[in-house]
Amino acid sequence: MKASTIALGVGTFVVIGTLAGGLAFVKAGMIRAAASAPAFEPPSAVTIAEARTMPWQPTSDLVGTVIALRSVNVQSEVAGTVRMVGFESGDVVEPGQILLKLDDRTTLAELRSAEAELRFAEADVSVVEAQARLAQTELKRQESAAASNATSAIEVERARAELERVSAEVLRAKAAVDEAQARIEEVKARLDKLVIRAPFRARVGLRTVHEGQYLAEQMGMDGTPIISLQEMADQIYIDFPIPQETLSRVQIGMKVSGMMEGSAFAGQADRQIQLQVAAIDSAANTLTRNVRVRALVDNTDQVLRPGMFVKIRVPVEEPRPYVVIPVVAIRHASHADSVFMVVESQEPGPDGTPAPVMRARQRFVKLGQVIGDDVIVLEGLASGEKVAISGSFKLRENALIMPAAPAGQPPAQVSTSAPAGGAE
Repeated sequence: MKASTIALGVGTFVVIGTLAGGLAFVKAGMIRAAASAPAFEPPSAVTIAEARTMPWQPTSDLVGTVIALRSVNVQSEVAGTVRMVGFESGDVVEPGQILLKLDDRTTLAELRSAEAELRFAEADVSVVEAQARLAQTELKRQESAAASNATSAIEVERARAELERVSAEVLRAKAAVDEAQARIEEVKARLDKLVIRAPFRARVGLRTVHEGQYLAEQMGMDGTPIISLQEMADQIYIDFPIPQETLSRVQIGMKVSGMMEGSAFAGQADRQIQLQVAAIDSAANTLTRNVRVRALVDNTDQVLRPGMFVKIRVPVEEPRPYVVIPVVAIRHASHADSVFMVVESQEPGPDGTPAPVMRARQRFVKLGQVIGDDVIVLEGLASGEKVAISGSFKLRENALIMPAAPAGQPPAQVSTSAPAGGAE
């Protein structure tokens, strides 16, 4: 092989090696420059709210039972056969309306007999009173005759004794009249008991008696009423138990709030109601240590019926200020609840000049009562601190954020700490 050919080959390899080394050096510099430049970090748009303070009174949620102002289970005091029923199941009856009438033919016959006895006794009174007047006249005649010695003293005494006897007969006859009148009153009372009337305006329960049915005197004594009446009024009672430790905060006339759940009233939404404490039981339940409280509530629309339940909210502490934030800001986890705080700081911008940025910082909090769309923060947050609301689910610790623009407006310009051209 010629020396010139070898020299040409060596020179070619030298040139190629030199070019490759130069290109590798340039590429390494570009890689170092790209690595040293800040990476592009897109911000997350979130809605930001400020924790605020609002007054609130801690309450206890209880369950109350609706009770009618007046409620009776009607029973028959006398035995008899039902002749007429004056109501149907669920009817609203007025005071004095006939609900039930028993067979009264036997009692009416007794009444006519008692009235006849009264007339007989009154006739006896008339007879003995006439005899008494005659005896009185005879006594006066005998006394006049004795004064003129026309009769003996024994005849005067005989006339006086006769007058006393007849006077006693008058008293006996009048007593018989009183007895006959009492007998009539007794029969009338039994006659009245054969007719059962509504004592007040009320709603009748399910009908359990019918015409021709025999009612014994003991019917209803086993706890099964003939008729159940629940008063219909513009107000109704709600009874609810409260723990003994909160009894001191409940006073007669105090107003508390309640809620009727729509699930208990088909086709209706939840409704807030106001109750006024009317009475407090004198003793606590020995098993639960709760004290029963009775409250009045408006029931003009007759939505509440006895036996229904109503949720009651009773104050347990004095009102005081609490820190609240929107409920949607809370991130729930099995170990704890947290929020993403919005922290503002200065960071170098693309040109190296410090620029304001906002970043997310996770903070664990202790929560209290939910109040509408807000929730009370008992620990971990102070009034005036900012938290991320909508969009916080996509945040992470130290994430770059920017305020979300209202609908129809462009988002705000926020520094992203990235060079103009970005990285290759």
